[in-house]
Amino acid sequence: MDLKTIEKYLKSPLDTIIGGFTSEIKQVVSNRILEYQFEEYNRNLYSKTILHRANPKKLNDFYQPLFLKKYQEKVDNRIPTDSVEKLFKENQYLTIIGNAGSGKSTLIKFLFINCIDEQYKIPIKIELRYLNDFKGDLINYIRENIFKFQGLATDINIIDRLLESGKFLFFLDGYDELNISIKEETTKRIDDLVSRFNKNNYIITSRPHTGIELLPSFHNYIVSDLRDYEIESFVTKQIPGTEIELKNKIIEAIKKPENSQYDTYLRNPLLLSMFILTFQSYANIPQKKTVFYRQVFDTLFYLHDSISKLAYVREKESGLSKEEFEEILKIFSFISFFEEKFIFDIEYLDKTFNKIKSKKLTVAFDNQKLINDLNIAIGILNKEGLDYVFPHRSLQEYFAALYVSTLNTKNREMVYDKFLDTLKAVSSGIFFNRANFYSLLNELDNIGVLAKLIIPFYKDILTRIDNSMDSNDIGFVQVASVFYNVVTLFMDIETEFVDFHKTWRRVLEEVEKKQPKDIQILTNQENLKKFHDEVVVKIGIEYMKPCLLKLKPLLSQKINDLEQLLVSIDKSDEDIIGLIRFDELPPFILPE
Repeated sequence: MDLKTIEKYLKSPLDTIIGGFTSEIKQVVSNRILEYQFEEYNRNLYSKTILHRANPKKLNDFYQPLFLKKYQEKVDNRIPTDSVEKLFKENQYLTIIGNAGSGKSTLIKFLFINCIDEQYKIPIKIELRYLNDFKGDLINYIRENIFKFQGLATDINIIDRLLESGKFLFFLDGYDELNISIKEETTKRIDDLVSRFNKNNYIITSRPHTGIELLPSFHNYIVSDLRDYEIESFVTKQIPGTEIELKNKIIEAIKKPENSQYDTYLRNPLLLSMFILTFQSYANIPQKKTVFYRQVFDTLFYLHDSISKLAYVREKESGLSKEEFEEILKIFSFISFFEEKFIFDIEYLDKTFNKIKSKKLTVAFDNQKLINDLNIAIGILNKEGLDYVFPHRSLQEYFAALYVSTLNTKNREMVYDKFLDTLKAVSSGIFFNRANFYSLLNELDNIGVLAKLIIPFYKDILTRIDNSMDSNDIGFVQVASVFYNVVTLFMDIETEFVDFHKTWRRVLEEVEKKQPKDIQILTNQENLKKFHDEVVVKIGIEYMKPCLLKLKPLLSQKINDLEQLLVSIDKSDEDIIGLIRFDELPPFILPE
């Protein structure tokens, strides 16, 4: 879209915004807003994905429209996202919650473009991860890095008058990528932003269980899984029109009855993209997510960027083997993930790679050549401006989990001890910022996770229930909260606790019903504390105390069952080893 068309589309909201300014300011502000929108429109219109890594591809050519559903709604009434105006018909402030790879960020790109196409409002997109390295709060970031940096305005009073107009739609993308150290403060600043400039519209995206669903006055929606017809449509859009045979084979493989038990993975756009990418080498649907990631790395390492030309191996400048690349990626991902770094500038890459070389003496490489290989030859890091990022954050999480799972027993136990402290913390924000990492680690090292994390955690919860049951303070509600979060993450293996899970969701629903609709009330800290003490604690006590009493015998039985499981696994390994009589093996004879 050209600048004149952007100007035409934004004329109405622009006229409203700058109506009270002098003619000189009108001209400057109007020109700068239009220039910003033109640049951002095209930045969001063209995108790289794990399937289209070589060159940016037009979003409309590969984007599969997503649907939302209301948070905690039992009936799957799917809400279309094809019109940003319709999306805001009922509510002014929205959170969009989705698991890793559900398509949240791509949806935001689509809605940004749609906002201009529909001449709805002036969209402003903020990737919240950039706040991690910003010395200031959210409102200052918007003033400094959006308006001043982009040249939209230079005077704070002018900026604030613009923001007070109500003609903006703010996309706050990636709440889950905020560092723990700034999350609480940033959440307050989001409240401040919405409270102060409350005529605008706001969308916040996040992975689940980050606490964003409790943000006052925001209405929560979840990204729906792809349905069968959408999976087929998604595949069709990713494959070049000339590759009809490849497209048909992929769709046929997905529809095979023997693959039906794993097709839940393919309802996630990222995992479906991975299946398409790896199809010609691995035509079966993996049983586990971690197998997808393994196959993706293998495919990226050996194959050309184009999915239609899968027989070309790029030369690697660094001269490293596949195993050495994997070792470096594991260590780099582990370090960067737990430093909460998701965007990497050259300085950070150099510093971290030098650390790796100083500690891991078995690998040697030139930093720049390695970066070139990771970006160009393999495509496991994408260059965005001056920075580098993984094609999707979950790849970083996979390599970090793989690193932990391959440590020797002593080092792995040391890491698990640190993880257990995180699980037991009353504030579980750190844990759930890393929920997908733990899920992948559970697949890679299920026995280790059970023995060193789950069982000790359950024992700790039992002790804490006993210690808090005689009091009427919030102690046991906090215990319930922590337990709920962990059970939610490992729900596939903890179905015994479904009643507890439902009860805690009931608590959240009851709290939401009694929550004041006026955001001004809950952004005041005194009112917020009063609401918490008089409503949240009261409801928690009413529902959770009897629920925790019922939970105790279930939890004791679960601990016993898991311990017996580990014993039986050890015994079965002993029996297998016992099948071989090492003392009766034939002697090794050298050839003559």
